[in-house]
Amino acid sequence: MFRTTISILVSTALTSAAYAQDPAAPPAPPPAPTGPLAKAPPPLLGDVKPSAPPATRNYVALVVGLATYDKLPKEVHLDFARSDAATVAQALREQARFDQVFLLRDSEATKEAIRETLRTKVAQFVGPNDVFVLYFAGHGVGADLDTPVLLAYDSSVANGQEDGLELQSFARDLQTFAPSGLSVMVTDVVHRNQIDGIYFYGPAAEQWPSMPKGVMLLSASGPSEPGKDGAFAQVFSNAMGGGADADGDHLVTNLELYTYLARSFEGTGQTPHAAGNFDWNGVVAQDVAGGSPITYVAETDKAPPAPTYPDIQVSAAKFVWGEGASQSVQCRDEPVVACAPSCYVRTFQAGPCDVSAVMDGVQMKGRIIVVAPGKYDCNRKGGDLTCSGPTQ
Repeated sequence: MFRTTISILVSTALTSAAYAQDPAAPPAPPPAPTGPLAKAPPPLLGDVKPSAPPATRNYVALVVGLATYDKLPKEVHLDFARSDAATVAQALREQARFDQVFLLRDSEATKEAIRETLRTKVAQFVGPNDVFVLYFAGHGVGADLDTPVLLAYDSSVANGQEDGLELQSFARDLQTFAPSGLSVMVTDVVHRNQIDGIYFYGPAAEQWPSMPKGVMLLSASGPSEPGKDGAFAQVFSNAMGGGADADGDHLVTNLELYTYLARSFEGTGQTPHAAGNFDWNGVVAQDVAGGSPITYVAETDKAPPAPTYPDIQVSAAKFVWGEGASQSVQCRDEPVVACAPSCYVRTFQAGPCDVSAVMDGVQMKGRIIVVAPGKYDCNRKGGDLTCSGPTQ
């Protein structure tokens, strides 16, 4: 469990003909990275073991979609937020098998109606063993001024701190009326629209107030990074419905969910962000029906962008082989280091580390993207050389 803000957390391994991945949560929070994820194939997370969900657990969601607003001019209304909310609610009910899904759209989603739904409906079903998901698609303001507000149907820009969902107060409501052991708070509220120089920059994940353990904060894009209206909901729905279930165990974990979202938006200029104090292996959906494989949102006729890695230094990474001979590793801008059968690479820029070993007389190669210190275990998996980690 850790508090972190992250927009890249992936591991990759490759041979000359195939790729495999095994991401895991870092033992200590890295600084916030910048830039899009490097283009890569969809992740394979077979070695990541999810935390076993309780035998009895409620899965509950509140989905809010606001395309129109009572006090905002039509020029800044959104095209897809209303239908986005319906798409998400349907996926949570039918594919993710949620027990209770409460849907509020447009005029149904006044400030009081949202708070009342939390108090009188959500609170009846959510306890410490349960999972709660909030999905909010619409407008927000003030995040660029450190006064973030989510705008309800009857909210105004000029008086949002009073008639909107001021985030500090709304976060307290969520903690009070949805005291789940595992929560995912999702916002798609950063848009290009503006009124009289006030931009509709709602809160990204890292702009929420401090939340309790077990809360994963997700946003469709980063701070002041306008997202494409209508793009995020379908990808999130596919992920929760089973598309993110990389290992086929009919569970979706925080890690699988975030990885699916991040990879779907590679090369678009829109990067989903995650923050909070939570377990990457926590299960956010179970008995999923199965969703769509990752479909990149970027235009397919464009060449993939050049890889971009976070501009941070990794203090030390230890690579440990469980088998083979002539093991070596070469991290970004560093010389090759021989390992027999383990070795350290110290003080290097986050990015790809290429690993190599001879297995049964065959030279095998792999790659892992290292963005945090710790131990990385490298082994053969099928025909691939893969590394997992970091662990402490």
